[in-house]
Amino acid sequence: MGYAHDWVSVAGLNKDEVLSRLGVTDHGEPLDYPRRGDLVWALTPQGRVVIVTDYGELSLDRIAELSKGASLVAARAEGNDCTSSVWGYEDGRQVWSVATEDETERLYDEKVEEGLVVQGDPPSEFVVIRDRYLAERDAEDEDSEDSLIMAPLELAEALGGWQPEGEVGQDLQFFGVARSFTSAPAVSEKKKPPLALGLLIMALVIAAALTWVL
Repeated sequence: MGYAHDWVSVAGLNKDEVLSRLGVTDHGEPLDYPRRGDLVWALTPQGRVVIVTDYGELSLDRIAELSKGASLVAARAEGNDCTSSVWGYEDGRQVWSVATEDETERLYDEKVEEGLVVQGDPPSEFVVIRDRYLAERDAEDEDSEDSLIMAPLELAEALGGWQPEGEVGQDLQFFGVARSFTSAPAVSEKKKPPLALGLLIMALVIAAALTWVL
């Protein structure tokens, strides 16, 4: 499991609205699968807009802003560390989450259920998924919690239509996105006064000096 992704699946906004809120533009390059360093989008058969980027790229504040006037499922997973999280947002507010480890932002009713940190009231799909993975783990008599990484991921897939190693959504057509960050120009790149203006200023200074001397 070598993936390390953040992703969101948005309902209630079209693709252009989602990209605009993220401050990026679609450059239409089709991709088979999100690669490290990519920021990509896809559309599920249900009309949800999926955005995939590198691990840690999407802050919870940015996700909350993206969900205003809409609803979304957001997720984060690191395959090598066997950690994963999934959040549910409605109209700018986090309403539930499930994670294999504690996150910095908490809801008032956080609780730990068999190694999973649960906040709020996740959809009914969570109980079914969690119980299945716990049953499989107990049947194999495993002490490791690593297998539980798949519970948040499968919940994200069931609700949002994609996850890195899932079966659902693996035929989605992804497209590359051009990041449109802006920054102040470097000092050397700042505009210089036109040559004619510079010469005029110099002439006025010389004229004033000559008048003073005479």
